[in-house]
Amino acid sequence: MAKKLTDITGNNVSVMQDISGVTDITDAGNLQKNLSFLEKTIRDDYREIISSVDSHIFMTQDTPGADNGTRRIQEKALYYYVSSGDITKIDEIIATSIESTDRFPGPDSSIYGDVSDDPVLYSKYMLIASVTLATRAAIDGGLAEHIAYAISDGFLRHMDRLTNIQKINMLSNKALRTLTYAVHDYNFRNCSLITKTCCDYILRHLHDNIKMSTLSEVSHRSSNYISDLFQKELGVRPTVFIRDKKLEYAKAMLETTDLPVSAVSDLLAFPCTSSFITYFRKKYGTTPLQYRSRSSSV
Repeated sequence: MAKKLTDITGNNVSVMQDISGVTDITDAGNLQKNLSFLEKTIRDDYREIISSVDSHIFMTQDTPGADNGTRRIQEKALYYYVSSGDITKIDEIIATSIESTDRFPGPDSSIYGDVSDDPVLYSKYMLIASVTLATRAAIDGGLAEHIAYAISDGFLRHMDRLTNIQKINMLSNKALRTLTYAVHDYNFRNCSLITKTCCDYILRHLHDNIKMSTLSEVSHRSSNYISDLFQKELGVRPTVFIRDKKLEYAKAMLETTDLPVSAVSDLLAFPCTSSFITYFRKKYGTTPLQYRSRSSSV
């Protein structure tokens, strides 16, 4: 089952497809080609942005589609990837959306409302909204506020000088990517390369039954060594880290899909549904169904 359900959207809500407009995200060659195109398109601008971001951090570190419900679900899924520092998934979304960045129609009032009749202003308003939400998600994901706001301010200041719609939309993609990478790097900033390697593997394989022997193979260290290193650097054993990340992912799935609890449990390779429910209740103080009911009423 885990092979059939490969992303947070499940079979009932195609978030990845709706966000990107492209259904095939499995071609690694196309993915890398599109990411390279993104980098090339705004490389010079990005240097300037990051330069201003670095300066700002230094100064402050001491101080929907027609179906609005579906649009909100898509939005929650996208910004979950930002908050979790899921660089793999964000790269997939961005790479598969690049082909359509120069084909933006006029404002659709049924989706966003009549924010502007000017296509350039419309794109800028959408960028501001996207960066604002991504910044909040990054902070929720553990990124220090002064870093998150510095990145946000850097991109928005640069946006003021742009008049090309394609470059504005490219900038929006780059901001999402930068904030996601920042969350990932910041959360593991005090970790050794071995711990980072293991954590990256875990985050990319939450649908699998991750064993200590596999982490040992990935890092070329013994299971005991890895376990002690996790305890020292992250404060938890690898088994607890893996379970907590699976539960965080499950929480997002309960918000963004209508998959049965048993399907969520199977998708994330829990031993059985009852153990998933037990662990979920212990971590969040509520059952999965109760959590879904509460989140759907918000």
